[in-house]
Parts: sequence; C-alpha cells; structure tokens
Amino acid sequence: MANMKLTRRLTEGVGAWLHFEFACNRSGLFNESYLSVPVGQILSATFGDRILSEFKHPVLAPLMVGSGRRPAIDFVYCDPYPTIKIAVEAKWAGSSNTTVENIIWDLIRLEQVAYHYEATSIFLLAGRRDDLVKLITSVDFVGRKGSFETQPILRTDLNTRLRLSLLPDSPYRIPLFRRLFRQLQNVPIPHRLYTVRTEPFPTNSPTSYFQVFAWTVQSSTNRKEFLPSNISHYRV
Repeated sequence: MANMKLTRRLTEGVGAWLHFEFACNRSGLFNESYLSVPVGQILSATFGDRILSEFKHPVLAPLMVGSGRRPAIDFVYCDPYPTIKIAVEAKWAGSSNTTVENIIWDLIRLEQVAYHYEATSIFLLAGRRDDLVKLITSVDFVGRKGSFETQPILRTDLNTRLRLSLLPDSPYRIPLFRRLFRQLQNVPIPHRLYTVRTEPFPTNSPTSYFQVFAWTVQSSTNRKEFLPSNISHYRV
C-alpha cells in the first residue's frame, strides 16, 4: 500500500506541477531534464537528503565494458547507503530519447533493482496528451496486428498487472528486442517482468494538455535470466 501511495503521489504531484508551469507559460521548457525538478522535489520531501540522482546501476554498470556511459538510475533512495529502497526512472513523451526500446531498457534496469534489492521500482512517463497517445498507440508499443494476439509493453487503460516477456516467444516483438539487445549481448536479461499501473493524472486530459502515467515494476516469482548472445534470435 505504501508503494502505491508513493506512485500515486508522484503521478499527481508531477501532473499538477506540469499544469502549474503551463499556466506560468513555461511549457516551452518542458523536456526530460526539466521533469527531474518535480520528481526530485517530491522524493526529497518524502525521504530527505538520502535521495540521489544519476545513481550508477549497482548490477548492470560493472558488466558494461568498453567506452560509453554506464547504466544509471534517475533517482534512488538508499537506506543505508548504498542499499537501494526506491528507484525511479522518468521519461518525457515527445523526446527523441523516449523510444519503446529505451522504455523497455528502463524497465529492465528497474526490474534488476527490484529483484536484487527488494526495492520499489517506479517508471514514470509524462508529456502532452497527443504525444503520449502517439507513443502508446505505436506499432512498437502495442505490437503488430495479425493472426496472433498482441499485448502492449505497458498497460495504459487499467490498473492491472501486466506480464512482459523478453524471450523470443512473440514473433512480432523479435525485431524490437533484437535492436535493443544488440549492445547488450552479455548482459543478463530477465525472462519476464511485471508492471502495475496507477491511475494517471489527470485521468482525462485534452490532447493539448499534459498527463502523467506511472507503473511499479516487479520481478517474476520464479525468476530466470538469459544472455542475448545465447539466444539465436538476438545474437549478433
């Protein structure tokens, strides 16, 4: 219950802040970096100075070799340091960085923290309603229509638990996962993860207004992992 209260506090708080900033004619500043202001303030008001930003991912960062930025988490609450209790990733719809591939990568990083630290992991998605609709109705997000049943990456219509398989058991998702795992060949990936939506804020939003969604990210009970290099569909 406490986890759901925090997720709802973030959803409502960030949504209300966006509308306040919009009323102050500052919507031209909105982007993923600007979104960190309300998220950081709400978390700091809840947990004090134990909130850290751009926290190096304790499981995945040591596995990444070569040049390039190491995986990090937007916000964490540690108690005691460096034990993660809360992890939050935030994305801005309409940003070139907010692709379905990057959303899934965020979910994987959050699932790893949820599993290894028994932490509460939260994924937050905000933006103009028309940008959100464009994203959540895209082929990569909902899957191709055909003779087989498809399901979205994240549930946006109901607050029910959704299972996302990362194995090549859905043909329409293999090209997407292959692109995602191209640079993650020897990174352990969970077979599946689960997400639970909280009520978006505002619940009903005109296309020109701003809306916020949030989901908790959970691990499977009988969790297993694979390396993309060991899966023929993902191997490059």
